[in-house]
Amino acid sequence: MTRDPFAELEAVREAVLAEAERFVEELEPILGASLRSGFERLTIAQADHASRMEDPTRAALEAAVGRATEIGVAAVLERLRPPQIWLAPLTAPDLHVGEGPGWPEWLPAWAARMLGGGRSEGPSLGDLDDPSNRIWVAISSAAKPLDPVLEEFGFRPERRRLGGGSFGIAARSLPQLDPSGTLGQRWRRYRAAFERLAALAAADG
Repeated sequence: MTRDPFAELEAVREAVLAEAERFVEELEPILGASLRSGFERLTIAQADHASRMEDPTRAALEAAVGRATEIGVAAVLERLRPPQIWLAPLTAPDLHVGEGPGWPEWLPAWAARMLGGGRSEGPSLGDLDDPSNRIWVAISSAAKPLDPVLEEFGFRPERRRLGGGSFGIAARSLPQLDPSGTLGQRWRRYRAAFERLAALAAADG
């Protein structure tokens, strides 16, 4: 029976996207809780300023931070829903989705090159909090909507960090984002599925 590389790639692609969908579902409550923890860290670090706020001001601040947190989480989830980011998760420019002749449009350029007879190796994913992957960059961006709120209420910004706003609200590591380890486990499942896709593409190259 003739092996059908298209069918195999499609099956592995579906496995990758199924893990991605579960990751996004699990991320939503974790990311909101992480931003709230980041805000608490800020109020502790700048306790001299926070302690001088009167009760109405403090209540207004917490309400505004809550709204900005919801906006930030929703924006991240929106960024992570399209399949392309999960099929080409690294920030390197040559990993965008390719449109080689005969290959499906979702296939990353590196895979299309290998299936077309090239010898280049597919990408390897590191930990979730590796700054070279687009998933972590998107997650870190959740803190951006809090910047104008915190500026308005007189907090001092830190130095700006990649994707993560100016006040140190965004988690800087996976354990800080999710102390429970849930996302780390889900990331390993996604990474295994993604690397199966890369291995299958390499085997057909």
